Amino acid sequence: MNENSRTGLKAHLVGSVPLDDSEAVFRTVSGSLGPFLDRLPDGETGARINWIRFIQEMLNAHPDLEVDTAAPPIQWVQWDGVLLREIPLVKFKDSVDPANVKFDTGYADAAIQSFTDFDKLQSEGVIPGGVRFQICIATPLASGYNYVSPVARGDYLRVFGAHITGEVEKIAAALPNDRIAIQWDVCQEVLMWENYYGHQPEGFKEQIFSVAGQIGDAVPEPVELGYHLCYDSPKDEHLIQPKDMANMVEMTRGIV
Repeated sequence: MNENSRTGLKAHLVGSVPLDDSEAVFRTVSGSLGPFLDRLPDGETGARINWIRFIQEMLNAHPDLEVDTAAPPIQWVQWDGVLLREIPLVKFKDSVDPANVKFDTGYADAAIQSFTDFDKLQSEGVIPGGVRFQICIATPLASGYNYVSPVARGDYLRVFGAHITGEVEKIAAALPNDRIAIQWDVCQEVLMWENYYGHQPEGFKEQIFSVAGQIGDAVPEPVELGYHLCYDSPKDEHLIQPKDMANMVEMTRGIV
């Protein structure tokens, strides 16, 4: 045992690891950081490698949604002023009842599949015993703020939020709860707190705390629960540079 592990230092990986598949992530990370890990994600490989871009693609192809031509697209501008891309916003078609719309993110299927590799490698001693499988899921507000028009956002958060908590239910029913952890990725909410979008919807803080509480309550014990407050880095640099940790402290207190 080296000095760092004796002193109790830990490493926490928030999610993405740019390798080919979950087995490569588990083997590589365990080989490098095994003694320092309490939790190990699958690297969000495959469709999830660009975080929630796969949700944008799903929404753009959804038969019940369409681009809201009346809403200006969101501009993703890096902290230094570089425009990374523009994102057209979608809404429900006028002929559609949002309550009947179904979504398919595949979060549960991906987690269940990755756990098969995790369980095998942990039983073989590749992954240290006691390390939990960490499942990273974006909050409903992430795609809601980033891809959905304000005119449809309320309905979207209700319907998509129910889908996401349903994915957690599937995960909890399929996997041993005392061997997994669920981390909610909180990014667009942090950007909102930092006034990144240039406007603040009325009551946005209360909305963020409400949604964060609902999805947290959906995680049953003894599954470990975490929240990852993120400033985003689509080109490996922050969209906005934090001045200090005041906003993160305020958000943490509100979530708790």
